[in-house]
Amino acid sequence: MISTTLSSIAGQWKAWLAAGLAATLVLALLMEGLARAVLGGPMKPAVLICQVFGWDQSLLWLGEILHYALGLVGFPVGYVVLRSMVAAGPGWLVGAGWGLILFVGAGAVMAPAAGLTPFFGGGTMMVASLIAHLAYGFVLGAVFARFRADTA
Repeated sequence: MISTTLSSIAGQWKAWLAAGLAATLVLALLMEGLARAVLGGPMKPAVLICQVFGWDQSLLWLGEILHYALGLVGFPVGYVVLRSMVAAGPGWLVGAGWGLILFVGAGAVMAPAAGLTPFFGGGTMMVASLIAHLAYGFVLGAVFARFRADTA
């Protein structure tokens, strides 16, 4: 199973990288545009990352790099692993499920690790995070499936 999964990751790198790029672009637009409209300012996951690691604000650039590296590589690879375990269902649906898993991780693990209330205390910040993570996963799964269909 592990060798099959690793082979799947390596063999599908163009698909997950393209999907990760598309999904990360959508996520970035939502974190800026939607968040400004709903929250009055952009969402800053780099701040959360810095708080988790105990870094001061001078390392926000590193938090940004980590966040985008996860969006471009880490989470797409995780999606490929999930997809190898859940063979049924359209890519966008499995992707949205992956987005929900990422949201739960951000809200239940990362937020408390940063000293915040779980799920950002509820309310509009939680809803904005949920929408952003679901959109990320939806696009990731849809683009991955489309890219694989075009190159298969």
